[in-house]
Amino acid sequence: MRTLLLSLALLLPLLAAPARAQAPLPGLTEGVQYRTLDNGQPYQPLPPGMVEVAEVFAYTCPHCAHFAPMLEAWEKQLPAHARVVLVPWVSDRNDPWARIYFAARKARALGVLHPRLFSAIHDTGELPRNADAAQILAFASRVKGVDVAALKAALQDEPAQLEALRTAFEFERRTEVEGTPTLIVAGRYQILGNSYQSLLDNARRVVDALAPARPAPARSATPAGKPSSPRH
Repeated sequence: MRTLLLSLALLLPLLAAPARAQAPLPGLTEGVQYRTLDNGQPYQPLPPGMVEVAEVFAYTCPHCAHFAPMLEAWEKQLPAHARVVLVPWVSDRNDPWARIYFAARKARALGVLHPRLFSAIHDTGELPRNADAAQILAFASRVKGVDVAALKAALQDEPAQLEALRTAFEFERRTEVEGTPTLIVAGRYQILGNSYQSLLDNARRVVDALAPARPAPARSATPAGKPSSPRH
């Protein structure tokens, strides 16, 4: 487990929000499947009725590397009202792993680069866990399908980088993330579990509990049990 470093808080001040009590989720037990978070907000704005499942991950975390393909498969089974988003762990404003993630996202290279970064650290040994920004960029530039020019431009866009780092850091702070991987549903519920699969199972239970209510079926003009008159 790791503790978030507060140095990133110098980027922009956090806005304090008043604590709001959350109603228990039907059919679930707080402290077993989930923990309610005060001041919870999603990582990204969503349309009404949509539920965000945010995974806070770190490329250097072996558990995250193992969890990544499980989460990808699980995501495909989610109902239409749920969406998975990834949030890289931010240790400080110069965190090279978080910066490469945000640059790859902006350069539309995550699809090819995200799994390759995990593999390079945990499978092939092409990248050490303490790799610096230059080493990571050199590796990413060799990955087929990455637009190197776009990636470099995104890395050099310092205002966008700092804004992305700040947003992730604030999310991780207000949702009390202490280690990776962590699942946060709707910004308000930290998922509990004693295995990778139990995390996914409990996250799905919370997602289902937050499903938008379906409108009641329209009442028929014909009394129940009485057949309607035949049409001629």
